Amino acid sequence: MPPRVDAAQLPELEATRERVFAEMMRDPSNLDIAFRYAELSSRAGDLEAAIATLERMLIFAPGLARLQLELGVLYYRLGAYETAQTYFDQALSGSDVPEEVRLKVAPYLVAIGERSAIDRFSGTVTSGVRWQSNANAATDSRFVRTTLLADPLLLDPSALGDDDVNGFVAGNFRYSREMAGQGDRFEASLQTYGALYAEHDEINTGFAELTFGPTFNLERFEISDASFGVYGILGGVTLKEDPYLLSGGIGLSLAKLLTPTTRLTMRGEYRLEAFEDSDLRPTASQRDGDRWRGQLGLQHQLNGQVLLFGNIGGESREADRDYLSFSEFGINVGATLNFRSPLPSQSDPWTLGVAVGYLDRHYDEPDPIFSLSDAQEDEEYFVESSLTVPLRDEWALLATVGYRDVTSNYDLHNYDNVSTSVGVVKRF
Repeated sequence: MPPRVDAAQLPELEATRERVFAEMMRDPSNLDIAFRYAELSSRAGDLEAAIATLERMLIFAPGLARLQLELGVLYYRLGAYETAQTYFDQALSGSDVPEEVRLKVAPYLVAIGERSAIDRFSGTVTSGVRWQSNANAATDSRFVRTTLLADPLLLDPSALGDDDVNGFVAGNFRYSREMAGQGDRFEASLQTYGALYAEHDEINTGFAELTFGPTFNLERFEISDASFGVYGILGGVTLKEDPYLLSGGIGLSLAKLLTPTTRLTMRGEYRLEAFEDSDLRPTASQRDGDRWRGQLGLQHQLNGQVLLFGNIGGESREADRDYLSFSEFGINVGATLNFRSPLPSQSDPWTLGVAVGYLDRHYDEPDPIFSLSDAQEDEEYFVESSLTVPLRDEWALLATVGYRDVTSNYDLHNYDNVSTSVGVVKRF
């Protein structure tokens, strides 16, 4: 394998490796020296020397989880996933396995599962009921300032925020197929959502988006545990059974495992959006245009129970009407916690999730209906939490609660919303 040091550092590394090798020959049972030599050999790209050293040490320390872990990592780097799997399984088989070893093994086992299968298909389907205090995302104030009238406009009660209940079905499906290059895959994912409201049928929603394209292993460029993807995007939205939005575009993604417990992701997307006019929304096509989006995400497995995550991103939308064009910046952070079930008969853990976020949006030009000088500016805050309770055979119960507050300098766009839902999730 290519060395993991610069060419200028390689002579010094090889000299150190020779010196440590001589020490290892003088004291062949010294585990610390053997580990040091294996680590230097790995950095030099001589994985076979590192493997031979560690396998010899198993004679002196059979069943040592640290040895089995390091051997699994080395065989994984060579692409010998079955052998790597064997060593990882052995590292976890002891009665007193250090938590550090478990955390390091977990992401490799996931990656082996992904890379060993030629074709993989997975997904989730969630169905349930959701209540919202402001389902139509409308203002609570009956008085709205406009440029058309000297006095504030008095809104009809039907235009105000209203609570409602909906039934929903959401699907998330993923397919991947191994390509000729080691670690390269073709991937496709489909997200779907549908909701029917009890009262506000004008916001009955249908949504689907398909992404598809190759993902390349960057080991060929001496970048370990990293991948780069290119994908196409096709999507559509319906509102009250009328076509509302068609979109298509392209995306780029980069993922890097910084440590066995920390993962960095970057994503950039472009979409061309075409909105469809309807009797209910006769000016929707004024929103036609380009949408650019970028996001940087970080995940860290703090321990066996807690996962921390954070995302920061921005978006720019260029519509036919400048007062509908905007740029926005957002950030969210959160965590998931796996904890022991309070039910004595249940061995699977429950999962609690929480996230908070902020979004700042600025429009390009004033909307002449509301202002001749000031463009729309929105600030949005949200907090969400969820509880997942496992049932049986890949089924789970999911309950959520959330709050969202939008503050705008345009009266019509001020609103807040409390939501809660309960549903059943099927994983496969």
